[in-house]
Amino acid sequence: MKTLVLMRHAKSNWSGDLSDFDRPLNSRGISSARALGNWLRSNDLLPDFALVSAAKRTVETFDELKINCPFEKKKKLYLAPSEEIFHQLRQVNANRLLLICHNPGISEFSQEILSQLPIHPQFESFPTCSTCIIDFDLTDWSSLKFESGKIRKFMTPRDLGVS
Repeated sequence: MKTLVLMRHAKSNWSGDLSDFDRPLNSRGISSARALGNWLRSNDLLPDFALVSAAKRTVETFDELKINCPFEKKKKLYLAPSEEIFHQLRQVNANRLLLICHNPGISEFSQEILSQLPIHPQFESFPTCSTCIIDFDLTDWSSLKFESGKIRKFMTPRDLGVS
């Protein structure tokens, strides 16, 4: 059994002259990431490894989760389409993997990887810091297939009272 904790980066700051890649989290994003980190801890969903887009806002999201696990920053996950997310995931060796990246790729990937979509009004838009817990009947990520994931939970910061 493998579990994927699929998370979109938290809310970022659009002010200033920074490139999209270098945008940091804003205060709401920091609060959201901390709340999701607490939720993961309280539900015994802490990952053994994390793949994180190399963009500043995704790395800061990982940092603000306050999760103590090894992680790898991947430039290929920056604004990655669904196919690239799938490719990167198939190369990992972990039982419970946290993957943090961006829309629209993460939304498309979540819809393609699940065998049945969750009933949640915001699932398709996958708002910032949304988190999808997906179980797979696999022994190795390299045998991952689309439409094979079983949804355990879809959570947004707003579901935790953060807005």
